[in-house]
Amino acid sequence: TGNRADLVERTATGEIFHLSEKAKGSGDPFIALREIPRLYSNVGARTVTMANGERPLILVDGNRHHSGIATIDPKEIEAVEVVEIAKARYLKEGYQQVVNIKLRKRTHPFLFWEVATRHNLPWRRGFGVGYFEIGNERYALYGRAVANYTHDEETSLERTQRNTGYTKWTDGRESLAGPDFLGELQFRWMATGRDYIVAHAYATGGHKRTNGWGEGTLTEEITRQFTYRAGVEDRSYIITSSLFHKHTFAEGNTLETTLAYNRNHNENDGFRTETYPDWIYDYRYLFKNDRHSGRLDLDYSLELPSGASLAAGSQTRLVSDRIRQLYTGVPTFRHERWDEYLYADFNHTAGKLAYMLSAGLEAIRLRAGDATNSYLKPRAAASATYAINDRISTRLGYQLTNTPPTESQLNPYNTSTDSLTRTVGNPYLLPSQSHEMSLSATLNHRGWYLTPELSYRIATDLVEPYGYDDGGIYVSSYRNSGHYGNLQAGGSLSYRIGQVGRVGLSAYHAVDYFEGQPARQSFIGYFNASVNLKKWYFGLDVSYRNDSYTALSRTHYRTPDFSMLQATYYITPNFYVSAAIENFLVPYRTSTDYRSGAYSEQTLSRGISASFSPWILIRYTFRKNGSREMKERKRVSSIEEGIKL
Repeated sequence: TGNRADLVERTATGEIFHLSEKAKGSGDPFIALREIPRLYSNVGARTVTMANGERPLILVDGNRHHSGIATIDPKEIEAVEVVEIAKARYLKEGYQQVVNIKLRKRTHPFLFWEVATRHNLPWRRGFGVGYFEIGNERYALYGRAVANYTHDEETSLERTQRNTGYTKWTDGRESLAGPDFLGELQFRWMATGRDYIVAHAYATGGHKRTNGWGEGTLTEEITRQFTYRAGVEDRSYIITSSLFHKHTFAEGNTLETTLAYNRNHNENDGFRTETYPDWIYDYRYLFKNDRHSGRLDLDYSLELPSGASLAAGSQTRLVSDRIRQLYTGVPTFRHERWDEYLYADFNHTAGKLAYMLSAGLEAIRLRAGDATNSYLKPRAAASATYAINDRISTRLGYQLTNTPPTESQLNPYNTSTDSLTRTVGNPYLLPSQSHEMSLSATLNHRGWYLTPELSYRIATDLVEPYGYDDGGIYVSSYRNSGHYGNLQAGGSLSYRIGQVGRVGLSAYHAVDYFEGQPARQSFIGYFNASVNLKKWYFGLDVSYRNDSYTALSRTHYRTPDFSMLQATYYITPNFYVSAAIENFLVPYRTSTDYRSGAYSEQTLSRGISASFSPWILIRYTFRKNGSREMKERKRVSSIEEGIKL
């Protein structure tokens, strides 16, 4: 008999995979998803990324699922669709890849709860989390609560700054600490056979403290020694509520409406004191930032008799930001934005050819301080997949998107406490636009899965850093400047070892082209392996990138940016203990070289607490299937990230 896990279904925008029976019986959706060749599932961190390291949008049955995937019993997973060419609807939100987890119909748990706790040894980071869901065929209540903490996470920093007339060298340490929390409730109601309603409330917040200390020298006409202390306190919270309604006109013909309101607040308090033999430099800033935002989404979808599908919709968003720098007495910086976005998608399959066409148009009116801009920006996506046979296919894709500047890039007030530099935004920035073409092929056979890929992206009006000298003080800011290109070639190879494990390798060679500069090359690689042996699970993950670039800087990663060796023992199918060692190969180190005109800066960073960092996790999950579960699974989720400087 054939193994369904060997079957790969091609779509216009990606592939559909199926889990083995061993994965479905694992009891942990993150372990189960390690079987999917195009994905990298980090069991310890409870995250899912693409094979090339990019973070996709996670959907469940085509719907947003803010609780992540922890509540899903792997036995319920019917298939996993990996979408490499996202439609215009998702390009608006910054996603270029999507993962859609499709569940079996009417098998959602009637009663579910899960608790877990994880802690590093020695004491560094940890969390506690609890989920629950209870309901019947008409009503369901879901909730979760998460508490995280960071305790004294130390990093050593050595920095050298040079400009006309001076050289400054510092050697010190930084320590990060503080808690954060998250709470969420969702009430789902099947009001009628055609109407489904969700009421959603969500809150998150935190208080992070960064303290730095050390010593250094400042060489001008003479060399003077100094000691310094510096720090930043960041307090923030986000409160959001939303109401969702789905009306089904007929099978495959639906209209979804979402109304949401967000309120968030952020305080950023920074200081730096340098003590010289004959004087003291002392600087402090305090930002208090507030945001109100609301949105209305309308999404209509229709399945046509020919097997094609059509979707259209609109997104309306209003944002009002207030940024106050309290210590310098400057006027309040106001950032207001009105955004109207219209989109349409079309999918169709004709024989061995499947294709997707998608387009969107965004109208934006933006006021940032004294600067006011209005503009229309398009988004588009197209993809065509040709299945040569059931094992080999090729895909050609195109995506056009635009990215508006962030509030921190627009904020004109200084956010640096350094005595020789200032960091300010530019309220006159415009969105940058990018075009990306991609070509890939897939080959799967008896557990092997190979995907070679080639992509090229070109960006215009790129928002990039630049700097200038102001009376001996280097000012770092942003501007829309020129063209940028990125060529990436590589692919992924994976092999499923029967029903017990998987080995995967991804490697990409990238070339960055900044206008007026020579090409800059880098390498990205990922390796992961996992095996299930009766009650034991073992996993190994390593990711590495040698360099990353901006127009003015190069960051060299001297060690793998992540490595983890993990072992898990299942006391029962729903109760396990897991232990792991993160960054176990070598201490995590990076170096950054920044140059602009006469100013240069070199920084060496070494993770002290993050190096060779073991942790232990205990997780218990309870699921009970019943005959009165709710058919609909649609959840509403917050996409508000909050205002941050």
